[in-house]
Amino acid sequence: MTPSEKLTQTWSAVLAEAPQTEGHYHRRIPVAAHWPAHAGIRRPTNDRFLIFETEAKAVRGLHLRDETKGYSIEVGPDEAGRTDRTAIRIQETARPYREIFAIFCTDLLEHWIPHTSAHDALKSLTRRLASWKRFFQRGAQPALSREDYIGLYGELSFIEAALNAGIQPLPLISAWQAPLSTNQDFLFGPLAAETKTTTANEIDKVRITNARQLDSTGLQNLFLARYAFDFRQGAGRTLPQLAVVLKAHLSTVSPEALALFCDRLLEAGLVEAVPNDLDTWGFTLRHLDIFRVTDGFPRLLESDLPQGISEPSYTLDLSAAAPYKTTEAELWPTIASTYA
Repeated sequence: MTPSEKLTQTWSAVLAEAPQTEGHYHRRIPVAAHWPAHAGIRRPTNDRFLIFETEAKAVRGLHLRDETKGYSIEVGPDEAGRTDRTAIRIQETARPYREIFAIFCTDLLEHWIPHTSAHDALKSLTRRLASWKRFFQRGAQPALSREDYIGLYGELSFIEAALNAGIQPLPLISAWQAPLSTNQDFLFGPLAAETKTTTANEIDKVRITNARQLDSTGLQNLFLARYAFDFRQGAGRTLPQLAVVLKAHLSTVSPEALALFCDRLLEAGLVEAVPNDLDTWGFTLRHLDIFRVTDGFPRLLESDLPQGISEPSYTLDLSAAAPYKTTEAELWPTIASTYA
């Protein structure tokens, strides 16, 4: 039985057994975890909660208490009143998020189970909570928009190509900054790479969303990777399929990179258990073109904007950037040199 099934089963058992008297009722989830986890409900609302039990000294200095869309977090003594133990209770607070809350708790539980060290368990928990908070703040309908969905596929395609070219997993995933809303999608110290993904017929026209996206100030190298895909229902590879492929690869070469990748996927808005209407649509690569963005490249720079003009977005026709085309044979070794 999976952790998800055991969590759901425990919630159901508590709901069936708990008296109608106001209060919190819970029982331990039957999973092989060094630090116990409990599932429970609050009467009379029947709101669900998840409790993680850990060492009190490991929690000191951590700011876990929180309240955001969909859930709240309370920290206090465990039910037995032991002074060396602390209970972290995560409780649902809004019915529109009810289905997402169950997925959220399953994810936290799965990341909690493997750790024997209280420090490591809490580190994993706080990292996942930070990513989930951004996810919940998207609103009651957290599915990716079509534009974001297509853009994410391009970013993951870049990661796949980089791994296949021998780029080290941890520097690569650490460089993936797009889910954090940075100016460029990938930042390898003095080198940045921006991906643009299109499924349109006019593949040369790409949208530049701000004046700093193609600004190489402070960088030794800035590359632009333009992906053009056919995007059809029932054909090609889907976004969830590509994510699974990358997770499987990272799990064999770098558990640390895998953990960071899962965090970034969540921050990007992709959760496997949350369906999207586009999940049956697949991508087939038509073109990949790499450009080196240097002096003379067609772009708007912040330093060139007239006074009073800020935050411009514009359409760039990459046919005008043909002299700046380069190849993957140049891109990947240049990236590798940033961490050698």
